[in-house]
Amino acid sequence: MLVALLVATLIALFAGQALPKAIGAAPTFWAHLVLALGVMTLITAAMQHFVPVLTRGRGPGRWTARLPGLMAAAGALALTVFAGWLDFIWVTAAAVLGLVGAVAMIMWMLARARQTLGRPHPGLDWYVAAMACLALGLMAALLIPLLPEWHAPLRVFHLHINLYGFVGLTAVGTLQVLLPTAANLPDPQAASRLRGDLKWALAGSLILAIGQAWLPPFAWLGGALWAWVLGHMGLAWWRLYRPHLLGLHGAAPVLLAATLGFAFALIGTLLEIGSPLTLFLPGFLMPLITGAAGQLAPVWTEPTRPTAWHNEARQRLTRWNGLRAVLFLTAALLPLFGYKCSGMPALTALAWFGIVLALWLSRE
Repeated sequence: MLVALLVATLIALFAGQALPKAIGAAPTFWAHLVLALGVMTLITAAMQHFVPVLTRGRGPGRWTARLPGLMAAAGALALTVFAGWLDFIWVTAAAVLGLVGAVAMIMWMLARARQTLGRPHPGLDWYVAAMACLALGLMAALLIPLLPEWHAPLRVFHLHINLYGFVGLTAVGTLQVLLPTAANLPDPQAASRLRGDLKWALAGSLILAIGQAWLPPFAWLGGALWAWVLGHMGLAWWRLYRPHLLGLHGAAPVLLAATLGFAFALIGTLLEIGSPLTLFLPGFLMPLITGAAGQLAPVWTEPTRPTAWHNEARQRLTRWNGLRAVLFLTAALLPLFGYKCSGMPALTALAWFGIVLALWLSRE
């Protein structure tokens, strides 16, 4: 299921970036295609894969395993509203479905934490915080039809707490474990960094979202807190993994591009350069999912195969990732200099990786 969701999200990302000018749907339709139907469902399923590892416990039970499907239903319902097929009040139903899924995920993760022998990995706290941010964003969406006079600030809060809270916390919490795995070198400070920096990342997400919605100058404090977290992580990576980060192949170059793209997206949001998604989708989300797919798809596809087979598959999927990283970084930088066709380099890199992944899946 994870590989199918991964492929579906890659397709949604491509469609959300390439088709808006060709098909006359509302911008909110394309945003929810990518974020609600694609990313929210994929993150929920991926968390169910990672949480048992972080807690050294068993996987999700029968009902918990169906939560990604519930998230997909919530996203699909939102899409029908923004496509104009249902009245706007149905956004409330979509938000309720998603909120039920988020709360259920939080309860499941907290239960797994209590059942862990010893102390669970601190990455679990990042996932709980990310789901809490998603719940806040869905509560804001739930209130929009009920408080029409607050429509604009609630919509802005909903967008930013989902981008920098839900997606941001999930991504950065995962990257600090994923990059050492991709480089095949341990990061001795990763766990302590995760424990110490969560409060700053969570506070940064909340302050940024509240500031963008109601007090714009306040948002800069949220950006500064996120800058500390990203700088702390980036300096540690530079000391430990520099040859891998600057390599021509492997997952590390694209994961670095995603991290830098996240920083550029923060800058673009604070400087109000276009829509918040202008940099976030091509500069951060595309390299993030591409880098994670190259590293994780072999394990998700054939978990029982030998390690040597997984390594060989990763080498095929991540070959020339250094060039793709340059394309993603170009897409993240161009809007900061006023260029409007910034999505083309990222779409090129995404399509390139999609072809490689499709060929690999067809052979396997």
